[in-house]
Amino acid sequence: MRGRSGIDSIEFSPVIFKGQMKRTTASKRFARALIEISIEDNAAEQYARELRDMAAVFAGNPELYKLFLNPMYTLAERNALMDKIASAVHVSRHVGAFLRILVQTRNIRFLEDVLAAYIRLEDERAGRVRATVESPFDLSPEAVEEIKKKLKAAVGKDVLVAVSRNPAIIGGLVIKMDNTVMDFSIRTQLQRMKQKIAEGVA
Repeated sequence: MRGRSGIDSIEFSPVIFKGQMKRTTASKRFARALIEISIEDNAAEQYARELRDMAAVFAGNPELYKLFLNPMYTLAERNALMDKIASAVHVSRHVGAFLRILVQTRNIRFLEDVLAAYIRLEDERAGRVRATVESPFDLSPEAVEEIKKKLKAAVGKDVLVAVSRNPAIIGGLVIKMDNTVMDFSIRTQLQRMKQKIAEGVA
C-alpha cells in the first residue's frame, strides 16, 4: 500500500529525463569517436589510462569544470589551460585534441561519463565484462581467481574483477556485474529472515 501510494505521489520532470538522455547520448558519441581512433592507433588501453588520469585530475579539482565552462574566459584561454593540464599528465596527441574538443563543445562536464562509456566500448571490443566483489574481509589471490573462473563460466567472457572490503555485509559476498547484483551476504540473509518473521507475526 505504502509503496503504491508513494509512487503515485512522485512527480517526474521531463526536463530531468531529457537532460540525462542528452548527457548519455553525448558521452557515448564522444567515447565511440575516440575508441575508433584508438583502434586505428592500436592504443585502446593507453587512451583509457590517459582518460582515467585526466578524470582523476578533475575529480581532485572539481573547480576546473566551472573554470572551463565559464564564458568569462576565451576559448583560446581555456584551450591553453587544457593543453597545460594534458601536458602535465602526459597524454598523447590524439587524446589531447579530444579533450580540446570537449572544451570547445562544452561537453567537458561529461568527462567521467565519457570515460565510463569508453571503458564499456573497450570491454565490448575485447570480449570482456567487469565485476565488483564486496567481501567483509580481504580475499586471497586464489579466492579471487576462483571467483573469476566461475563468473567466466557463467557469462562466457573474460571477467575483470575488482575487490573491495565491506564489513557491513558481515559474511559472504556481493557481486555486481553490469546491471546484475548477486547478493550472497549474511546481512541480506538476515534481513530476509527478519522480514519473514515479521510477516509471520503480522
